Amino acid sequence: MAITDRPRAEVRRRQRPPERWYRRTWVHALVGLAVAALTVTFAGQRATDGARATLDDRLIHAGAGADAGLVAIESEQLSAVRAVAFTVGLPEALAARNGPQLNRYTTPLQANSTVPMVDVMDTTGRVLLAVRAKGAPEPVATHHGLRLLGQALHFANGPRGGRFTQLVIFRSGPTLATVSPIMIGNTPVGAVLAMTPLADALGRLSQEVSADLTAYDPNGRPIATTATFNPKPLDRDTARALIAGAALTTRYVYADHREKVGRLIVEHTADAVLGVSLEDDSNVTGRAVSIYVAIGLLASVMLMATFWARYQRERREREAE
Repeated sequence: MAITDRPRAEVRRRQRPPERWYRRTWVHALVGLAVAALTVTFAGQRATDGARATLDDRLIHAGAGADAGLVAIESEQLSAVRAVAFTVGLPEALAARNGPQLNRYTTPLQANSTVPMVDVMDTTGRVLLAVRAKGAPEPVATHHGLRLLGQALHFANGPRGGRFTQLVIFRSGPTLATVSPIMIGNTPVGAVLAMTPLADALGRLSQEVSADLTAYDPNGRPIATTATFNPKPLDRDTARALIAGAALTTRYVYADHREKVGRLIVEHTADAVLGVSLEDDSNVTGRAVSIYVAIGLLASVMLMATFWARYQRERREREAE
């Protein structure tokens, strides 16, 4: 009896519809698709985060480089005003209001420097000589009321010799200005201003750090930029907090241009806000990595499917024999 029933049981197992096997296959396939989708998403997000972190690090280093470059420009302007102020015979020419002599002393010094604008003025601020590089803003008749001039004359006999650098907003635009009193003995007879338009300074520094630079005033309004777009203003409270020493702020200043915003340091003092920006293509990197991972997974699945189909065919052939 046992001998007769065994073949019948095997026939029933072979004839049983493989519905349960198919259900397990679909479940495994869905789980595999879910894992693959998560893998692609995770890989893309990790690539995006990595590219963005690299961009942020580059922006931070560019900002530090821009601040260091501003210090170099300050040093160049300080050298220029010192050279003018200490030229033998120039203070006497200034006291005598001798324009030709002032020009003979000053113009070669400006031409041999990197400073585009030099003004020599008396103690009232009246400009007696203005030397300009090609393309520089037009000179003015007087700097009367300029706080930087009053500061230089007041501290002419102080420990710094009355030499200071500040960011000044002239009618021609924001300007990095360095002043030095011109003395006869212990008495100031006038002063010399060495000036660089902030837009020119940012343009030079932008090439050095390979990033777009934007300066904002304490109210958050952009006052100079090297960008090809119009940067959106900063929030006033954010701008003033940054000048007061708050941590760097990150934002998107225009479309996909990511910007790090911090202090603009002039003579060890935060006079304004400096933004450093670059185009953020981290999403492109993430999408590219996602595509590569998806292609790799698809190729793996196709290879596994090929081996599985071959295995099933060989198994059926063995069973048929």
